Amino acid sequence: MRQIVVTFVVLAALVAPTAALAQPTATGDGSLVVRKGEAPGGVPVVALRITGSVIGHIDYGRIVIDAGANSPIPQVIGAGVPGPSRKSDTAQVWPASGKTLDITFRAVGGTFTVVVYGSGVSLVAAGHGTVQLAGLPDTPRGDGQYSLNDGDFTSLPSTPTSQLLVGNG
Repeated sequence: MRQIVVTFVVLAALVAPTAALAQPTATGDGSLVVRKGEAPGGVPVVALRITGSVIGHIDYGRIVIDAGANSPIPQVIGAGVPGPSRKSDTAQVWPASGKTLDITFRAVGGTFTVVVYGSGVSLVAAGHGTVQLAGLPDTPRGDGQYSLNDGDFTSLPSTPTSQLLVGNG
């Protein structure tokens, strides 16, 4: 009996934070989940502008994050020192040149533009904003899937989507 109680307490402790993260916190917030995305070179898998939070991982590629002047500094692990972006004074690019393996990133609690290129792209975003998605659905191994605003998972499209709303925009 003691083992059942301990197991229940441990599971309850794990479920509470997960449930809190899964539910959008503000009216109008939505969600985006991308699993194992990949797009052709030069085409972003995800081009996201969101007020909220983004957490993700890339097996191979690069990421551009623009936190603007008033948002917290994003954290990027595994990509070395960021370089400047040619498109914005406030954006940074990881890695600074070329592509690298195994990048983990998070941009939490602000307004961010996040553009992700590469393969093995997985991310979770919560908040409100817009997103464009692209993939390689015709490859033999497939290219990944996405779910928008708690919808069913769908294959990433072969051409970039129009601007899709995350939440109520």
